[in-house]
Parts: sequence; structure tokens; C-alpha cells
Amino acid sequence: MTTTPAPEQLSRTCTRHGRKPAVTSCARCGAGVCRDCVVPTSVGVKCSACIGRPGEKAATAARRRRLIWAAGGGAALVALVLVATNLSSDGSGGSTRATAPILQGGAALRTVQFEGADDLKLAGALALPEGAASGSKLAGVVILAGYGPTNRNGVVAEGGVPDNLYRELSEAFAESEMVTLTYDKRGTGQSVLPESEPLRFEDLVSDAAAAVEFLAQRAEVDPERIAVVGHGEGGLVAMQLADQEPRIRGLGLISVPGRPFVEVLADDFAGSAHRGEEVAGLRVVVASLLEDGKLPADIPASLAGFFPAGRQEYLTDIFSLEPVALAREVDIPALVVRGGVATFVTAADESALRGALSADEAFVAGDAGPTLLVQGAPIADAEHAHDNIGVAPTRERSAEAIARITQFLTRVTAA
Repeated sequence: MTTTPAPEQLSRTCTRHGRKPAVTSCARCGAGVCRDCVVPTSVGVKCSACIGRPGEKAATAARRRRLIWAAGGGAALVALVLVATNLSSDGSGGSTRATAPILQGGAALRTVQFEGADDLKLAGALALPEGAASGSKLAGVVILAGYGPTNRNGVVAEGGVPDNLYRELSEAFAESEMVTLTYDKRGTGQSVLPESEPLRFEDLVSDAAAAVEFLAQRAEVDPERIAVVGHGEGGLVAMQLADQEPRIRGLGLISVPGRPFVEVLADDFAGSAHRGEEVAGLRVVVASLLEDGKLPADIPASLAGFFPAGRQEYLTDIFSLEPVALAREVDIPALVVRGGVATFVTAADESALRGALSADEAFVAGDAGPTLLVQGAPIADAEHAHDNIGVAPTRERSAEAIARITQFLTRVTAA
């Protein structure tokens, strides 16, 4: 029988994160749990270490990896690892007020707003290390979000729980005395894109350039010591931006495709027993789109969700991109990072990027997925046996990958 520890038994700090205050305790082991580690289950709140034990089939199913296509904010297939946490209130944009130090290492978080392409207001957050208050000029990092429904904190699952990769990266960078800017990309979160406005890849690049400019103008930041980290689609944006923005000292590329997007999708489809027959249909639709910028009227029902109406400009842009061509124009240090058990971006993508980048390093988190979450036991549910990651997630992010990215950024932005 599961019992909840009495209030006097509740740890004052999170067992996993140490300095973070505990907001509750695990119903199974009694460990202190901060708000970033809370995992709601059918039998109460648990910590990540206790997830996956017998009796949690419903909770495990809710966290299982799913393939989500973001019809509202741009169309792209993303392997999402769902984690049990909530978007925190400090993630809202539109103001420049300081909050209490809530990140690890005493860093403070400020909500900010700046103008992107076509004067669209982009809402974001600025993570300021303790050293930022001393008047020192610190290195700066801009994090660019990936495909689909993403905001400044990470990947947002429709009807599910978010994966706060970007928030956790911000914490790690702040602990290493780097000022970090994250923002809701256009069409997501509080960066509202009017329905009449098209979504274009070139606007995402212009938004990223505006983010670098905003960060460079901050009093806490040395404008000559700025790096960019791109996840998925954000990595493609980062590579194009690097060719235009001389202030960028280095690129961190996380789960970035190295092949044309149609090849990535086709391989992902072919690897699934339930979607292999759709590869031919996918290629026909993409060929039609690239020929005249229009979607065919007879898209198979099984593919319709991947090609949302009204997003033809974005779809044409994203399927026209040649990642290797973008990489060849990069003449600054770059670190290529991927999860070893993710199939959407594979060793083939890593190899293609490394061969094209002028100065590259690579790191493979062997037991991690596309957002660097460490993977757990195989999925036993036959209904999901075709899942192309094939493992159930834990809450733990790859510490080795985060450390490697942080070390790279520290080195390339050194004074």
C-alpha cells in the first residue's frame, strides 16, 4: 500500500536537484520533489526514480513517446519524449520584470520581449547568472527551438505534459556564468502570429537575428562573445544565421537533420511497420509542393495531418532546405549532438553534418532520445510495439550531453 509521508517528513529540498525547494514528496519513497520533477500518476505524485515500477501502466502510457505534427505552428514530424512537469508561470512573456532567483546556482529569470521579422513581438526569458549583477560582461547564448509546438521552455505536447529541454539548458549555462535567451518562436506561446500572416523559414532566421541583437545589447553581455544552440529545426536556422551574423562564436546543434527533410521523414516512415506503405505517397506530395508551391487536392488521409492547409510557404521552405549546403557555409566551431536511441535524426545525419562543417565536434548520448532524455525499459504494450524509439522515458536528462554542450560553449565564448 502506498502512503504519503507526513508533513514533518517532507524534505526541504529536491532529492535530485539539491538546491531547488521541494514542493511535495514522492508517494512511494518519500523523496523531496521540486516542481520540475513532479510526476503525477494514478496513485499520487512520484519522483522520476520511482516511475516505471509495477502498477503504473496508466502513468507510463501517458508519458510514452508519441509522434506529433504541429499543424498550428509549422508542420514537421518530431519524436517527442513526454516528461511530467508543468510550464511555470515565469515562462510568460511581455514584460521585463525580474523574478526571484529560481534557477539553479542562484540565477534570476526575467521575462522579456523584442521585435522579430515584420515587427512581430516575440516573448521570451532571460536567464541571468549571479555574476551578471557585478557589472561583468558575460558570454551570451541564444537557444533556438525545434520543430512543431515549442515555446521558450521546450517541447509542448498537445493535451500532455511538456519537455523543458531549453529551460534545463538555460540552468546549466547560467551555472557556468553565461547569460541565456530563450523565446517562444513565432506562432507559439505568447509570440502570437496573426492568422493572416504566413509562416516562413526566412522569418524564423530573421527572428533569431533579432534575438542575437537583443542579447548583444544587454548590459550584462559581451557582444563579441555570443553563441547559438539550435534544436531540430532551430539548428537549421542557426546554421543559416551563422553565415549572416559575424558576432556568433560557435554553434551547438542538437538533433539536427543532415539530409533533406523528405529523406528524414521517408526513413522514419519506412522504419515503422504501420507506415512503410506511405513513403511513396509522401514523395508524391512533396514533389508536387516543390514544383509549384501548392499541395495536391488528393492528399491521402493518412498524410493529411503532415501537410496542414495554409502552411504552403513554410512547407515549401522546409522541404527545399539542404542541410549540408547550410553547413558548408558555417566557418565557426560547431558541436553536433544527438541521442543514440532517437531514429528521427540518426548517425547518417550526424555524418552528413560533420562532413560539411568546417570545424566540428560531435557527441552521441547513447541512451538518450531526441531531446536528450535518458531512456528506460522497453515498452511492453503490444499496441505501441511499432514505436520507432521503442523505449519508455524516464525523467532524467543526459548529464553527459548537457555537460559537453556547456563545456563547448564556455570554450568558444572564452574572452
